[in-house]
Amino acid sequence: MRDFYLCHNPLGKIPAGRVAYIYHPDTPRIFSSVIEIDPSKELLDFNFKGCNVIFEYDRPDGKRRLFLMIVMQGGARNMDTTITLLREAAGWYCTCLNKEELTTYGKPGSWSLMRPYNKDQAPNLEVLHIHSTNQYLISYGAGTFCTEGIKELHIIIDLLYKDEDGNVVEQGDINYA
Repeated sequence: MRDFYLCHNPLGKIPAGRVAYIYHPDTPRIFSSVIEIDPSKELLDFNFKGCNVIFEYDRPDGKRRLFLMIVMQGGARNMDTTITLLREAAGWYCTCLNKEELTTYGKPGSWSLMRPYNKDQAPNLEVLHIHSTNQYLISYGAGTFCTEGIKELHIIIDLLYKDEDGNVVEQGDINYA
């Protein structure tokens, strides 16, 4: 596993919703932010530019935690390389959470990445449906959008992935919260 560092400033205050900052010092160097998604609340200000991944951590007590990790600075010119690194960082961060859970529950939790919407036509596209607010968080690799309802979701996907022949992404998998 690559080296990652959890950044903590005891004199500073992390903005609301953000739970961690992670630094990777080797090539490609990144500084990323981890934001916890509360599925019981409306998503506000979840439109970000930059490489990102959505992942979940299932605690040993059965509680599910959802996270969005975004690159704040750095990364490779190749988006796939940066996304691969973010996926590794997500696993590393969940290993840190497991260390805390072992002391509390005596056993580790588990984690996973979100399923891609359509692996063949849009491998970096992930969609998370927040059922309580009927919002959709769209992660397309180079940014995120939050939409209101399924119609708006399909409009955004068409805008992002319609090719020059007018072909659009077929239906895909939606992750649920």
